Amino acid sequence: MEKKRQPNNTFTPIGQVLGSILDQCRSETGGGILHLVNVWEKAVGPPISENAKPFAVKGSLLLVHVSSSAWLHQLRFLKIELLEKLNHSLTNERIEDIKFKIGLI
Repeated sequence: MEKKRQPNNTFTPIGQVLGSILDQCRSETGGGILHLVNVWEKAVGPPISENAKPFAVKGSLLLVHVSSSAWLHQLRFLKIELLEKLNHSLTNERIEDIKFKIGLI
């Protein structure tokens, strides 16, 4: 006879589940988008990281989703400074360009 599972009344945040799955799938060098998200948050700080998140990487281009057109405009002015901070925090990878796009964060 099959054993019944006890109901689980505690919820696990989806970010924690996705982080765990992405961590298992990323490359052995420790790269990937999850690594970039973590580095991004530390490199750019709270005001920016709350309104802009790395979404995808293609080669040395980083696509960042931003929360509004105002943030998109502001971050375009800060692009060079953000690239310097980000690359200073990365060990193996190098981002040469950032493209900002309004999207879900």
